[in-house]
Amino acid sequence: MPVIAPGSWLNPDSKPEWSAFTSAGRFAIPLEGGRFERHHHDEDELWFIIEGKGKIVVDGAEQYVQTGDIVVSRAGEAHDFVEVYEAVRGFFATAGLPEGGRFGHIDGVAHDVPASAVPADFPVR
Repeated sequence: MPVIAPGSWLNPDSKPEWSAFTSAGRFAIPLEGGRFERHHHDEDELWFIIEGKGKIVVDGAEQYVQTGDIVVSRAGEAHDFVEVYEAVRGFFATAGLPEGGRFGHIDGVAHDVPASAVPADFPVR
């Protein structure tokens, strides 16, 4: 079984042929100088928030996320980080690329992710 070391990621060039996952890896959005990209995929994507707090757009709505959350976006659905309140580290995986589907971020628009104080309505868990 392959091990994907920090600094690298699973992608069509490195994935085992038997894997249904098209990609997997890590992402980070620091408080200072954070950037992300509003995008969609031709396949489903899952994020696991390892640490941090922020606001995302998924399923057509803005939602708060924090350590321990799992975010699932369906193929064709735009998703994005729009604010961070604590530096975010996460894990992503994509799967279900249909025959003829395009790999990677589609219609990606990169932008700065502003850092703000944790909002008063942020859920406490």
